[in-house]
Amino acid sequence: MSVVDRRTKQKAEIRQRILDAARQIAHEKDWSAVTIRNIADAIDYTPPIVYEHFENKEDVLLNIVKEGRAENRRAFDAIMVMELSAEEKIVKLSMVQWTFACEQPEVFRLMHNPDRIAQHRDIVRQEMQETKQKIESLFGEIYFDTETISEVIFNWFCLMQGYINVITSVQPEQGAKMLEKLEDPKMVALFKQPEQLFERAIRRFIKSL
Repeated sequence: MSVVDRRTKQKAEIRQRILDAARQIAHEKDWSAVTIRNIADAIDYTPPIVYEHFENKEDVLLNIVKEGRAENRRAFDAIMVMELSAEEKIVKLSMVQWTFACEQPEVFRLMHNPDRIAQHRDIVRQEMQETKQKIESLFGEIYFDTETISEVIFNWFCLMQGYINVITSVQPEQGAKMLEKLEDPKMVALFKQPEQLFERAIRRFIKSL
């Protein structure tokens, strides 16, 4: 490996460490705790090193959002080419969002923060234009009213977001306290299996179309 290649690889590794450190800080605390100083401390570098790779905190967050969207897009593309029915593809697309939100809740919240979406409107608009036709085609296989198909897709999106936001916004210790107060065994069982609850809701929605 040449000196240039080694330096390029080293820069890429430091850049990724910066992004990973920012995510970890947000996971343990909150995005408000993510600062250039805290990131530098987390990776044992000085702030100027961080600034060599990113302009500021906003630049760091923007790149985390881009990584999250790229990950979702790869999953979307992989599902769309699978030999599955439209119904099963919609379920899989929904479960990808669920898994992502559960595994990376801080990144999911960052990506779907209304203020953040407004700041990154151009990125979001481009992604929506690229996926809109494919989603409409997918739903068009099971829903034949072209006049209201956009509304149905919006309903699906709201259903996903609603479930995900409700479930992921409750901290484990808070959930445990809530469950202790419930005297309904069936309700307790539901909250102990949120992923299955989410999937059943998606399947019921699809069957209702």
